[in-house]
Parts: sequence; structure tokens; C-alpha cells
Amino acid sequence: MEKLKREIQELAESNARLGAVIDYLTTEKNLMTSKVNHIFMLDMQDYVAALKQLAPSDSKSSAMPAEIKQINHLLTQQYELMKIIQRDFARNKEFEHNEQELYDQKVRKIKRLKIINQLLLQDNILFQSMLDEKKISGNIRIGEKKNWLQRLFRK
Repeated sequence: MEKLKREIQELAESNARLGAVIDYLTTEKNLMTSKVNHIFMLDMQDYVAALKQLAPSDSKSSAMPAEIKQINHLLTQQYELMKIIQRDFARNKEFEHNEQELYDQKVRKIKRLKIINQLLLQDNILFQSMLDEKKISGNIRIGEKKNWLQRLFRK
């Protein structure tokens, strides 16, 4: 049972990181102008919220531009953790009668989340290609934009 709690905590931490990346991306105006990207972000927010019900987390994460490319890694990691958690739930059948219904609900929720996870992984391929086209990740400007005269004289 301790192993199961550790795995759920690891899933919660991964979900917090994914949530931070999604929150960062939703503030990017260039990205959110595309309807496809906007829908993908909404789907990701729904997924993160649903996963938070299964694996609640108190940690607050912030995302860096380099982590945008890690959406695929985080989703894959979460899928593998959900498979392990589902297997561990199946092994721990020593629940009382009133806990059996809660167990069944969690198993059904994990199955649904795994399916949603796989669909988001497929959508992420298109999303990442759009990110590459728009060059959003890593292009953060600090300070004022200089006009052509200032750039010419480097002032």
C-alpha cells in the first residue's frame, strides 16, 4: 500500500508540472490565436483537472520555456504511472465492502484517463509541429524592442 501511495504522489507531481506548462502556454497570445491550439489547451486543462481528482497535489510549479517540449514526456510518464497504479489496485483486493465501490470508481477513472492520455499524446504531435512553426518556445524578449535606428547605432 505504501508503494501505491508513492506512485500516486509521483503522478500528482508530474501532473503539477504539466499543469504549470499548460498555464504558461495559455498566456502565449501567438499560440492561443489558433483555434486548434486553443482547443488542445482546453483539453489539456480538463485532463489536468481530472487527474488532480485522482492524484491531488499541493505543490506549486512554474514552467520554463524549455519545458514546453516536455509535454510528450510528461504524458508518457503519466500513462506509465497510471498503468502501474491500476495494476497495484488490482493486486490490493483486501478492501472492505464499503471501500470496494470507491476502488471500482478509481479503477474506472484510471481507465478513462489512460484513454484520454493517449488521445492527447496524438494531438500533441500536431501541437508541437505548430510550436516549431511559430517559434514560440524559448523566444522570450526581455526589455524594450529597439527600432531600426537604435539597432543600427547599437544604442
